Amino acid sequence: MLALDVTADGAPDAVLGAAREALGSLDILVNNAGNVRAGRLEDCAVEDVRAMVDLNLTAPILLTRAALPALRVAAQERTSVIVNVASGIALVGLPFYATYAATKTGIAAFGHALRRELHGSGLHVATVYPGATATAMMDTSTAGEDLGFGRRAVYEVVTDIVDALGRDEHEINTSLPTRRAMQELHARDPLAVDAALAPRLQELELAVRHHRSI
Repeated sequence: MLALDVTADGAPDAVLGAAREALGSLDILVNNAGNVRAGRLEDCAVEDVRAMVDLNLTAPILLTRAALPALRVAAQERTSVIVNVASGIALVGLPFYATYAATKTGIAAFGHALRRELHGSGLHVATVYPGATATAMMDTSTAGEDLGFGRRAVYEVVTDIVDALGRDEHEINTSLPTRRAMQELHARDPLAVDAALAPRLQELELAVRHHRSI
C-alpha cells in the first residue's frame, strides 16, 4: 500500500509508478479519495473550499489523465475500467454542502464526457453515486435517515458496485430509499425538493455543522 497526498505535485506519476512496480500493469483506476466540509458557504474557510476542489475534482482528473496510456494498453487485451466515485449529493445538491456538491457533480460530468470520448476504446467508465456510508468521513455528522443521511455498511456498498460493474453498468446508485425518493422528486420538480427541505433547514444545519473531514 502506498499512502500519499494525491493533490501534491507529482502525485499522479508517483501513484502510477508504484502501481506498475507492484502489479506490472494497470487495468483499473478507482478515483475514491474525497473530503468534505459542511456548513454555510460564507462560514467555510477559503482553504477548505480549495481543499475540496483539489481532492474531489482536480486530483481524479489528473490521475485519470496520467493513467490513460497504461489503461489503453491494457484495454487491447481485456476490458479496462475507470470508476469515479461521486456522491448522491451530485444528483440532488443539499444545503450546507454547496462546494462539495459542486465537486461531486463535476466529477460525474467528467465521467460522462470521458465515457463518450473513449467510446470504442475498450475502456469502461463508470460513475458511482453513494449515499452516506459508514466510514470515518461521516463520524462528525449527526444527520440520520430522516434527513436523507441513513448510513450503509461499506461492504454492502462495495458489493453493489462490484455487482454493477460485472453487469457493465455506467451509472451506479447505492443510495438508500429515502435519498432515492428525493432524487426522483428532484428529477421531476426541483422546487418541490426546496419546499420539502425548507421547514427542516435549521435542523439539518445543526446536524451537519461539524461535518468535516479535511
